[in-house]
Amino acid sequence: MTSSADQEVKQNLISTVGGEVTIPGPVKSRGFVLKQGRLIASVKDSVFEIENVDFLNRFSWDRASGLFSIRRLQSKDSGDYSVDVNKNLVSFNLSVYDAVLEPGVTVASVSSERCTLLCAVDQLSGGTLSWYQGEDLVDQSSTQRSLPLTVDRLGLRSSYRCVSANPAGNLTRSVDAKTSCPVEQLTGDEEEPIWLFRVVIPIVCGVTFILFLSVIIFYVERHLQASIQQKGGFTQQEEPEHGRCNTHVRYNEIQGKEN
Repeated sequence: MTSSADQEVKQNLISTVGGEVTIPGPVKSRGFVLKQGRLIASVKDSVFEIENVDFLNRFSWDRASGLFSIRRLQSKDSGDYSVDVNKNLVSFNLSVYDAVLEPGVTVASVSSERCTLLCAVDQLSGGTLSWYQGEDLVDQSSTQRSLPLTVDRLGLRSSYRCVSANPAGNLTRSVDAKTSCPVEQLTGDEEEPIWLFRVVIPIVCGVTFILFLSVIIFYVERHLQASIQQKGGFTQQEEPEHGRCNTHVRYNEIQGKEN
């Protein structure tokens, strides 16, 4: 079947397996629908007929709006469709994707320095699997159904999410690395206080105590030395004075006897 179309307008339609799509080309009383050039259905004098058995019970026409719809979509429904709209052949491209599956995240391996998270889906037909750190894309794959992510001890402080997506939609699994990775018990925020209390603080306290004790000993020794020097000086000065006093007394005694 042909059409006296003067122009062709192309639009892209996207849906998922098992879903439904409406072809935005209204046919009011007379027209037809083609897929890859083959007739699917027609409307003649407001009477709708399905011409292709592959679309039985799945292809419909709404008399009020004039729009065609396809239900219970299959992967093989993807392709180019053309609708005769007021003697203009309007073309649409339909892409039918598998429904997006929610990804799962597991811990693949753990060491004292890093943790490896594994994001996986059962199937990835026509889609991508991606790791995000915050809003930044870290890694992405369109061929692998599982995608690893290695997080180091500093990365435990960040938030991550694994996204399974295709043009029809996406599903996200958020991951708290500090909760998911047992490495947090050995490293990260908790290691610094433990190391601080077990190593640094005892050393600082020990050095402070030694310095304090050294200062006390130094001042005690200086005080003792000063005391000894003061006592020794006083004895040396007193002895001559006592000597002069005794000599003067003896001289007076001798002078008295002579007189």
